[in-house]
Amino acid sequence: MKMRFDFPDDAFPAERRRGAAPVGHLQELPPAELAAIVYLRAWCEGGAERQIISEDFRRVMGDAEGVHAVDTFNALMGVLLRNARRPIMRHGLGCRCFGGDESAFAQMLAAAVSQDRDDAMLFAATLVKGDAAWAAVQLAVDLQQVFLRLTRMPSASQPPKHGPKRSAYHH
Repeated sequence: MKMRFDFPDDAFPAERRRGAAPVGHLQELPPAELAAIVYLRAWCEGGAERQIISEDFRRVMGDAEGVHAVDTFNALMGVLLRNARRPIMRHGLGCRCFGGDESAFAQMLAAAVSQDRDDAMLFAATLVKGDAAWAAVQLAVDLQQVFLRLTRMPSASQPPKHGPKRSAYHH
């Protein structure tokens, strides 16, 4: 017997790209993964949103260590974006769900924070090419203290309450 599948013309819209499909809701995430996704989105927004990252990191680490943590996070994002297997997709800051790429980033960071380099490497390899996965994991491990401290903050279990900005990747 031969099977035939008929898909409607709009079943796979052009704007729907691999990595952006929703896979969960932010309120389901533990604090480290939630923080990773929020900071990924904020970093990609740029400008004032990146300043919030800097302020948060300095608040939990102190000025000198906070600046170092920001530099490390910037380096991590640079490695990810320069060596991405394909464009890394994300949802907007105000979106309460998260996509596959955001999940892989959050899991990589959480595994690195808990010193599980093997799992961190597996998640990094889904996002970046070759040797860049090792570099990304090393940078993520260097962020252990800032993410541990961020997750201990009282507001860490709450999803962000940013404005209604929406990403072009998720409506």
